[in-house]
Amino acid sequence: MPKRSFHRSRSAARALSLAVHTAADELVARRSPGLRHQLLRAAVSVPANIAEAEQQTSDAQALNFLRVALGSADEVGAHLETAADAGALSARRYTACQGTRQVVKTMLQRLIQRLEQERHSRP
Repeated sequence: MPKRSFHRSRSAARALSLAVHTAADELVARRSPGLRHQLLRAAVSVPANIAEAEQQTSDAQALNFLRVALGSADEVGAHLETAADAGALSARRYTACQGTRQVVKTMLQRLIQRLEQERHSRP
């Protein structure tokens, strides 16, 4: 797997993490401290798991970390929805974060698909 693909995905995931951290500053902490914590935790997990995937020596291990990163991106989405529904996050900030999250998800899905195809095409 080319390292460049991992690098682009990790860069996009870092942008998501930064966007979520900025959005978390908007959250009313006393109304939803647990939600804020979970949102931040999930957001930093995405680029961290991509970095872990990049360092793996087997495709199976790399795929595992990439799937965890994808799951964390979905968790970020769920927490953003909850924050928006609770009125703790503006519609503008919600839309921006969800857009960035969708870009990251698409990149991860393509990376996973490519790695799976390479893995199955080897003798």
